[in-house]
Amino acid sequence: MDDRHRRACAKPDRAVTAKIRNAVDADADRLARLGAETFIATFGHLYAAKDLNAFLAKNHTVDVYRSLLADPEFMVWIAETDAGEAVGYAVAGPSSLPVSDPGPHSGELARLYLTKEAQGAGLGARLLEVALEFLRDRFERIYLSVYAENAHAQRLYRRYGFVKIRDYFYKVGDHLDPEWIMELKPA
Repeated sequence: MDDRHRRACAKPDRAVTAKIRNAVDADADRLARLGAETFIATFGHLYAAKDLNAFLAKNHTVDVYRSLLADPEFMVWIAETDAGEAVGYAVAGPSSLPVSDPGPHSGELARLYLTKEAQGAGLGARLLEVALEFLRDRFERIYLSVYAENAHAQRLYRRYGFVKIRDYFYKVGDHLDPEWIMELKPA
């Protein structure tokens, strides 16, 4: 194994340990901040300020998260360190993705984000497992969308049985992001 590959595969020096719990209404403000911060850190460089600000105002506000938390069809989880710092979250519920013949019982992993410091320590996989347990209990078909150039996330989803079923464009402000829609194949 060459040195470059060894560095790319290395685990973070200080792994973030976190517990995952169901989010509650009191978490809405933290989720809005965490959602905006993780989206900006991951994808902010792709967009003009106008597009990014419009997207954040539509998708990452306290009211948006309160609505998700109050909706019995959705579930939101938050990952916290022992010190109470929010370092990740996931959202799952009924699918809103444009898929052909989704069927009446289709669910979606709508969001899964981690802070940069929490990435690479298995927390994303743990959040995914919690979300999949929820989705499998309620839906016959499970989907997600992932940025077309996010190879790291695509590898994670493939490990859990997701396969790409189509290309899709996701609107961020007036910008159209190339995305993949992936479906969880039965085991």
